[in-house]
Amino acid sequence: MAAGVPARASSRDAILLVFAELVAERGYSDTSLSEVAGVLGLSKGTIVHHFTNKEQMLSEVHAAYFERRFAEASFIEDQLDDPVTELAAVIYALLAAHRDDRAASLAFLREFVRFVEGGLSEHVRERRVAYRRLVVEIIARGCESGQLRTSDPLLSAMHVFGMCNYAWTWYRPAGRQTIEDIADVLIRDVLNGLQATGPGLPDLDTVVTTAIDTVRRAPGRLPPANEARRAMSAR
Repeated sequence: MAAGVPARASSRDAILLVFAELVAERGYSDTSLSEVAGVLGLSKGTIVHHFTNKEQMLSEVHAAYFERRFAEASFIEDQLDDPVTELAAVIYALLAAHRDDRAASLAFLREFVRFVEGGLSEHVRERRVAYRRLVVEIIARGCESGQLRTSDPLLSAMHVFGMCNYAWTWYRPAGRQTIEDIADVLIRDVLNGLQATGPGLPDLDTVVTTAIDTVRRAPGRLPPANEARRAMSAR
């Protein structure tokens, strides 16, 4: 069996992935432990053996989502040496997650208000803040190097998150535009607003191509394959 694939449908990964699919499909409030158990052919007691309640499950789904985003970010930082391309890569990573990590992305973004209202673990909230800080620091470094320009790196970072995170409300994987097509347009929109002018600045065509290629090569960016997805497709 391939690495990362649970040996049994009752494994934690299988349970969490089915839970994430259901939350992405219908929302947290309308997803029950009994339904998760039914999809996997398990008893509700088996689910409770692994997880105390739905809140714990949602926290773990969100924590895993952030670990994959941080894996991408770490690889981006290691591979790229200019903040303009780093920012472009982060934008692509956030957008590509809507396709490549769709269940966890939708489960995270649909239930985002729970972070604000304190309904999730402190660890998850801390990871969210840390990821925001990471993007702010990229923009700030770009300003310090003269490649980017903004009077408020935090506000510019929030603009990026708003643009990328709410793509779940309109992006459809089977739509006429690929996520790469969409990323190409949105990266250019952001950089045309933030990038400084003058000689020696990176070419946008090269920036977009390099950013996309780098993220695609990042290890640890995809959720593990498992029986959970097969169980969902057989419903």
